[in-house]
Amino acid sequence: MTVANQLVVRKNVETADIASLSDAYAKMQALSATDNRSWLFWAGYHGFPQYRCWHHGRVGSDGFPYDLFLPWHRAYLQYFEHTARDQNEGALLNWWDWTRQTGIPASYSAPRGPDRKPNPLASGPMPAMPGSRARRTRRSPDVPANLPSPDDVTRVLGLSQFVDFSNQLQDLHDQVHGWVSGDMGVIATSAFDPIFWAHHCMIDRLWYLWQLRWGVTNIPPNYLHQTLAPWGMTVQDVLDIHHLGYEYAGAVASSPPPPAPRAKASPRSSSGPATAPRRRTKVKV
Repeated sequence: MTVANQLVVRKNVETADIASLSDAYAKMQALSATDNRSWLFWAGYHGFPQYRCWHHGRVGSDGFPYDLFLPWHRAYLQYFEHTARDQNEGALLNWWDWTRQTGIPASYSAPRGPDRKPNPLASGPMPAMPGSRARRTRRSPDVPANLPSPDDVTRVLGLSQFVDFSNQLQDLHDQVHGWVSGDMGVIATSAFDPIFWAHHCMIDRLWYLWQLRWGVTNIPPNYLHQTLAPWGMTVQDVLDIHHLGYEYAGAVASSPPPPAPRAKASPRSSSGPATAPRRRTKVKV
């Protein structure tokens, strides 16, 4: 993948070009599963039938476990967005800021769009699976107050070590999948729901905000050359989103300031290691 000449800007769902994205999604959803431009083809990478996320998001190319959740999904979003833009040049992923705790955005929940046609952001097609016929995705969302809060995000962005940050951010990620429920709550089917992409765009944005604070290359060195299958990219390839050709609207203004330099400790003083907040038990999606 080459460096783009001009950065595209991913926006909040409330200010994004929903019409172009809806058009692209409708065209992708109309294609057959065997077409590598189709909704079924790309959603199938994450769960059924390929389960690439399950196998490659947590295990490195050397067979040892790595926390590749964030870099693997960044590459996934990048290729998916390029496919959507092949259908409509103006189609850019947007992020769902669930910390506003207002529920699923109207553009992703209204059964019909402004043109009175079925809304391709409200649900997506799913293939026939063992014990289930082909159908549209379904949701069963919880009350908005149970979504992650701004304080939850602030706490996670304050973690300076990549693995600690990634683990805690994945907890919030899992909480949102469970909150939407229905097909979003199951690995096999979550990526067929259009809200999946807005949710993961939010997760990728939060990683970028963390990188602005703690450093773009702040990641264990042994991660850098791990391959993100099947994309043919490595972790190092996806660290800089500007190299990938995109930016998040308002990211610099939204990023917490870098921590102030610490004063040198007195030779007589000592302090124990910082302890990351205890992880909640969540079903990984």
